[in-house]
Amino acid sequence: MKLHIRYPVLLGLVVLTIGAVLYGNGISIKPVAQDLFTMNLDSLHSKQMTLSDRKVLSYAIYGDPHGIPVFYFHGGQESRLSSAFMDSTAARLGVRIIAPERPGVGRSSFQEGRTFLDYPKDIEQLADHLNIDTFSIFGLSGGSPHVLACAHKLDHRLNKVAIVSGTAPHDYKGKLKGMWFPIKLIHWFAKSEKDKNLRGFIANDYKTLDQKPHRRLRQLQRFLPKPDRKLLKAEPEYGIEFIKGSREAYRQGIDAVVQEWKLYVRDWGFKLHEIETPISLWYGDRDKMTPKYRGLHLNKALPNSELILLEDEGHFSLIRNHLGDILKGLM
Repeated sequence: MKLHIRYPVLLGLVVLTIGAVLYGNGISIKPVAQDLFTMNLDSLHSKQMTLSDRKVLSYAIYGDPHGIPVFYFHGGQESRLSSAFMDSTAARLGVRIIAPERPGVGRSSFQEGRTFLDYPKDIEQLADHLNIDTFSIFGLSGGSPHVLACAHKLDHRLNKVAIVSGTAPHDYKGKLKGMWFPIKLIHWFAKSEKDKNLRGFIANDYKTLDQKPHRRLRQLQRFLPKPDRKLLKAEPEYGIEFIKGSREAYRQGIDAVVQEWKLYVRDWGFKLHEIETPISLWYGDRDKMTPKYRGLHLNKALPNSELILLEDEGHFSLIRNHLGDILKGLM
């Protein structure tokens, strides 16, 4: 599909699309102190290693440092810091969360021309570095293809596997069904041969995160489906942590985020029916970013999967409301 939409027009379309939601909800949102957006999340959790190809791989460890190893693959436009909210739950359950970044994200080295199938090599080296023989993995949203690539290549080292609100390949009819219009737009721009609109969209996202994080929090609290709005109004710290983790994704600029979006909409390099590993699929029926229809598609295409479809859960609320159950299923 070829689109010829200038970026200012895109921005206008997005504003018009969400404007009705903004002015129709009548939501009163409690102010949040500005300094909360600048408090350091990095602390002692972040680490890094040098891979065999001399790239730096940055990662964070949360939960029980001696617990059951579970690798977490963050969503798109997120980073190693995006799993900070898992710390207390993982510690209580005796789970060690190992959260690696993707190339070019946060402090990890950029990799020109990378594919999803390159990532299992990095994860295997990280596991060896940490003296971990076998482990479980799960991923959120844009972490999904990285989970599937590891299930395809590292089956012999995986204990259990889960995908939470995950994206799906872009090669089937109805791939954008049930999706929020601005998210459809970025998929269309990523599919275009030219990067101008995609880069403009992503650059604007970074600008808002960096310069006006309080505005992004209000957007999340107002524009998302009801379960997500309810959560982020009641627990604004979740939104603040998400913004900090997303801002870290752009530490080196926007190139890695642009690269990954283009990977989402191209051939992933493997077929779903080739993956024999058992995989649990967690989806919320109110999610408009990765709608339940993506979970239904994955469940149909994967030979050995289980779909857990939860009522009245959205993209943000599901993993936060059900993290304990998700981790228990990976132990």
